[in-house]
Amino acid sequence: MMWVRWLRKLWMLFMATTRRLVLFPDGAVPVTVVGTAGAWGAWAGAGTQLVATVGARSVHISQIDMSNPTAPADYEVQIGYGLAAAEVWLGAVTMNLASVTLPFPLIVPAGQRLAARCRDSLGGNTVDVKVIAYTIE
Repeated sequence: MMWVRWLRKLWMLFMATTRRLVLFPDGAVPVTVVGTAGAWGAWAGAGTQLVATVGARSVHISQIDMSNPTAPADYEVQIGYGLAAAEVWLGAVTMNLASVTLPFPLIVPAGQRLAARCRDSLGGNTVDVKVIAYTIE
């Protein structure tokens, strides 16, 4: 009988949790990251590359959308966080002409800069990237 009370409390805690969808970058337009042949390019900086600042809560990345490759090449996008030139690698996904739903979320701590970089099999090609995540409130 004790496990029933424990399960009920766990369910109440789960139901009291609010998740809020977060999209990086904000808005409908994805950013374009430039690949280098076989090696990782520079982490995204200002301008056309993916930079967003995570707010007061940690962000759980659940999906990475990649679209509009400039050439029929193999693409890989890497997500990281931290100060420019000191990013911490979280994970990499390969281009499959659609979105990639992650088997488990990548967690970005609150207040961190979110960044991305790319590599491709030919070099110098681009792919558009959007990060879909959620916060737990």
